[in-house]
Amino acid sequence: MSKDASAAEQLAENEESKLSSSQVADYLRVHPEFFIEQDDLLAELSLPHESGKAISLLERQVTILRERGIDARQKLNNLIENARNNDQLFDTTRNLVLALLRAEGITEIANVAQDQLSNQINIDVCEIILVERNHLGVSPSVRVEKSEKLQQDFGDVFRLKRTHCGIQSDEQLAYLFPEHSSKIKSTALCPVVNNSEVLALLAFGNHTENFFNVNLDTLFLDFIGQVIGAVIDKELTKAASD
Repeated sequence: MSKDASAAEQLAENEESKLSSSQVADYLRVHPEFFIEQDDLLAELSLPHESGKAISLLERQVTILRERGIDARQKLNNLIENARNNDQLFDTTRNLVLALLRAEGITEIANVAQDQLSNQINIDVCEIILVERNHLGVSPSVRVEKSEKLQQDFGDVFRLKRTHCGIQSDEQLAYLFPEHSSKIKSTALCPVVNNSEVLALLAFGNHTENFFNVNLDTLFLDFIGQVIGAVIDKELTKAASD
């Protein structure tokens, strides 16, 4: 065998015996104490830094642990903030549901819903518009509109039967919020639904542009619409049977 052939075979064997980076990483995970008795190796190791200067393995480890600590604190803060928001939503829902259950008649239901929701954070204005129907029997102070008019102006809400967020035209804002339309920059329109029938329209306004937007989670608002729909339907059934 020639010397060239022997050298080539030795080179091939060396290439095959090389460990992959993943194998090295797996070994170090199983043996985290590996570097304790490898002072010479540690002295030779260095890692590139964003500044261009090389840093030691220990410095890099401290940096990584610090970054992970910051990330962990941020996640914890997010969890705490979410918990606070959930507590607030629960209190809002509980107070509204209890007030609705105590309400007598559709007029009081409409007034309770509007008053309770108007006082919530991030809701600057709230209006409720009932769909005209027999046995409604509400006070003149409660807004009532024909179904055809509401469906023509707010078709998506009636068709999808879920909250629609965004901004309305100046004409629609003037209709929804007669006394506050010039200040409203974003809206959420929530159908008051029972058995797939829209009984009323809840309109929420905010003074901040794009606060109510297509990416907003509307689960809470949809639930509120269903609760109000259930108590209104109960009163309509009672009135029809009298």
